[in-house]
Amino acid sequence: MRRSTRAAAKASQQATSYALKRDRSQSTSSKDETIKKRTKRSAPKKNVVKESPDVDWKSWSANASSTPYPDFKHPTNRECHLAYDMLYSLHNSAVEAEFNDTITPETIPFVLDAMMVAVLSQATSWSNAKRAMDSMKNIYGSVFAYENIYTGGSEKLQKTIRCGGLHVRKTKIIMSILDDVKRRYGKWNLDHLLAASDEDAMQELLSYKYIGSKSAFVVMGWCLKRNRFTVDVHVHRIAGLWGWIPEGASRENAQLHLDAVVPGELKFKLHFFLIQHGRTCVACRGGSRVGGCEVKVEVRRRLGEEEDVVI
Repeated sequence: MRRSTRAAAKASQQATSYALKRDRSQSTSSKDETIKKRTKRSAPKKNVVKESPDVDWKSWSANASSTPYPDFKHPTNRECHLAYDMLYSLHNSAVEAEFNDTITPETIPFVLDAMMVAVLSQATSWSNAKRAMDSMKNIYGSVFAYENIYTGGSEKLQKTIRCGGLHVRKTKIIMSILDDVKRRYGKWNLDHLLAASDEDAMQELLSYKYIGSKSAFVVMGWCLKRNRFTVDVHVHRIAGLWGWIPEGASRENAQLHLDAVVPGELKFKLHFFLIQHGRTCVACRGGSRVGGCEVKVEVRRRLGEEEDVVI
């Protein structure tokens, strides 16, 4: 999808701002000792979220360029375009307003920074994620002041991001990632992935504990600028209600399926349109027992008129 001159300028300004505000430390001596001590204290517990990163990688790589449901015929290219056009008319103004929010980045130029944003936005609204990021700026000077965040410890970070929700879990994830990245590369930097292939980038992203395919796709799209269709719990719910995925399809398989069949030029904004639709459509909200989503009904009506078939 082409980006306007305004968006490009905004991205350039944000990249410069990020570069100026980053508080990166390249030292590897005393800090490595800190990492070794912290690693001992934060040994994985029995109920970790992801026991083996290889499971996510094998699942994704098996269908990296194809759907896991080759016999399932929805959504068709035409369904996607009809839905996109209707959602555009309903929600484009709200989505654009969110894009124009100064806290919402058009792009994130550094890979590890994108991972942090992906973690902070897990299982919550973007407004809650922004609250957590604002709090981190106030306490640490930047969302990406990794030296300050790491040496400040888990308890301080938990208190800082409590306002964004799931603060204990997200603190554990952030500290685990910072441990792992510094141990692997001696510095908090993953920008080598900018030049990596999609498969190599996904394999490394999924190798970090607690980073699943949804968070990896956020990084792929927001930072690496790869054209991927992200499916969160809200998009997953709507896709099920609309018949775009087989009944009982997991969120991970739904993402693989929709990434394979949604036209590339629609992927970026369609994701945000569906999120906005889930917020406003009574039939598509979580836990709703009301039927009759206007978009679903209208798309099927138009397809019936065009093809003279019952979908």
